[in-house]
Amino acid sequence: MADSASSPQRITKQIFGETYIIIGEASPEYISGIAEFVEDRLKEIATSLPNASKTKVAVLCALNLADELFQMKEKGMPSEVTKEIEDRTKKIISLLEEGIIGDIY
Repeated sequence: MADSASSPQRITKQIFGETYIIIGEASPEYISGIAEFVEDRLKEIATSLPNASKTKVAVLCALNLADELFQMKEKGMPSEVTKEIEDRTKKIISLLEEGIIGDIY
């Protein structure tokens, strides 16, 4: 997993055409890597569903990430690892939701 920094890190990243300021305890490199991972997943889904709204693409991305988490849990990954992955997934979903809400209003 990521190395924790002593104070929250703040980086600006472009994800799926939107700019986000991401604050986290992990290193800027780790946060950037997660943002790039999410960006790649969103682009992959958007490519396969070119007429889908950003909201639909974001929800499908969140579902795919949650599915991966559930599959890892079923394979017997240690609970502390799945808990950390679950917490990080929730943070990613929260970021996606913030972007979606911004699109709606």
